[in-house]
Amino acid sequence: MKKYKYQMHTHTHPCSHCSHMMPDELTLALHDGGYQGCVLTNHFYWGNTGIDTNLPWEEFVKAYEEDYIACKKSAEKYGLDIIFAVEEEVEEGLEILIYGVTPENLYNHPELKAYNLENWSKLREEWNAVIIQAHPYRNKPSIPVRKVFPHNLIDGIEIYNSGNKPEDNEEAVKYAEKHPHLILTSGADSHSGKNACVGGIETDERIRNEKDLVKILKSKDFEIIKI
Repeated sequence: MKKYKYQMHTHTHPCSHCSHMMPDELTLALHDGGYQGCVLTNHFYWGNTGIDTNLPWEEFVKAYEEDYIACKKSAEKYGLDIIFAVEEEVEEGLEILIYGVTPENLYNHPELKAYNLENWSKLREEWNAVIIQAHPYRNKPSIPVRKVFPHNLIDGIEIYNSGNKPEDNEEAVKYAEKHPHLILTSGADSHSGKNACVGGIETDERIRNEKDLVKILKSKDFEIIKI
């Protein structure tokens, strides 16, 4: 049976200030690396965004939609799947990945400018989205407190991230072993084509859109690609 690999944590330029990866670099890397596609998780309003947060909300969100469309167009020549998502900082140094969200969802909720997890958590039910805490045990000066958010506010955690030290990932794995109800993911935290095909998930079914992604994640019918 054919398997499909998907990168779950990807940053592109210009939406993520820390990334220089353009759509063509991303899609070529995915194709050459044997991945069927990726989830775009660009830094959003409170994260390391490359978009001016002083813009009107609609213009701010439009920049993310345009980046997504550009990646999808580039992916067509390889037959790849590009899925929209965002990564947002909700507490100092602590970030979440919102899977299942669409640009249309974001346009309608300018209250997401608020710096808190609760707004996202409430909306995930309305959107049928999934919230995964990104790299919960990353150890660096910009993260003063390492912790996992309350389980009623998130759906799971990222247990492998190529931007982490091995011991950081190991700590997340140990936490997950004690909380089997959580959805677990893996991601490259890719900012260039060089590591676009590190980590992710492997599935029996193609993930063609945001609804497919949420369905797969909630079913837990996938394999973690370890880092």
